[in-house]
Amino acid sequence: MVNGGSSVSGGSGTIAPKGKRFVSALVDLLAVPILLGIVAGLVLLAVPEGIRNVLLIAINIGWLIFRDMVFSPGRKMVGLKLVGLSGNKVTVGQAFIRNILLMIPFVLVVGYIIEIIYIATKGNRLADGWAKTQVVSA
Repeated sequence: MVNGGSSVSGGSGTIAPKGKRFVSALVDLLAVPILLGIVAGLVLLAVPEGIRNVLLIAINIGWLIFRDMVFSPGRKMVGLKLVGLSGNKVTVGQAFIRNILLMIPFVLVVGYIIEIIYIATKGNRLADGWAKTQVVSA
């Protein structure tokens, strides 16, 4: 994938600039998950710890799939959208594969760091290649 004003193979926009991807990632991969974790943690305070942990993981996975298939505040804020390489809407399978590093307990912290470093240095996420997705200008 090329950064800058390159045209997307599906013709639906141009590849998203690294700076916009990074700002979007800060919102979608850090701010929203932290906020969701705090709110859900407080709501689930009376739930036994093991069940609470499973529910928090499920909430994180739900957020990641929702963000890629329905609405991403970070991408919306900077004028970007996620599409398949052909320019089509992202499937559930693509959203799942794209976020696999961010779903696995005990790996997800490292996954978030890896993905943010990839965005800052390469302009796309490592898992975008796995899922055959790209973020383009909206």
